[in-house]
Amino acid sequence: MSETYLVTGANRGIGLAVVKALAQAGDRVFAACRKPDRSPELEALRKAHPSALEPVELDAASDASVEKATKAVGAKADAMDVIINMAGILPRPHDQPLEKLDFTQCREAFETNALGPLRISRAFLPLLRLSKNPRVVNVTSGCGSLSGKADGHFYAYGTSKAALNMLSRTFAFEFKKENITCVALDPGWVKTDMGGPNAWLTPEESSSAIVRTVKGLTLADTSKFIYNDGKELGW
Repeated sequence: MSETYLVTGANRGIGLAVVKALAQAGDRVFAACRKPDRSPELEALRKAHPSALEPVELDAASDASVEKATKAVGAKADAMDVIINMAGILPRPHDQPLEKLDFTQCREAFETNALGPLRISRAFLPLLRLSKNPRVVNVTSGCGSLSGKADGHFYAYGTSKAALNMLSRTFAFEFKKENITCVALDPGWVKTDMGGPNAWLTPEESSSAIVRTVKGLTLADTSKFIYNDGKELGW
């Protein structure tokens, strides 16, 4: 059964692969990123799936941009079944020690990685409420796991993803009464510009698992921290 999706960070890496998988499955996808007109890969996908894919300009760190994107999508969609908050940034160097830590980078990471998904989810609430099975998938990271922490790296990125995990659970509990499912999902270590060439998974491997998992989510899954295959992870 075809559904309507909003995927952020849709111009590259895992986000682009998720958009492709959804479009090939016959779903309607609003593919959001900061500059969709500068993504030849996304444009090629749009041409291949003109009735399924709609590029949307959206900056997860900007209230005004999210508001504009919400209006643009709302003019074309009767409801939003799934939001996949994929957009994120990884400040470098990731192993910057505390004494050299750039607090501007920390703020930018928090604004995009933690507040971005919350900002987008709030903006699209009216459309989510019109879905029969609304789901919000906040793409987080194993770097955001407190129980799994075993190094002194990723100050900015790790703390922003840990914050996203807590925000996901808070959102899940608030909106459970409205039958909106929300999970924090770790896509795995993926060969992208962010993950690097030594990662374990290709974008296609990660995205195919993500799509299968997202399609099977129910309210029983809400507030969980899960891997791309749906298995629960330690907070």
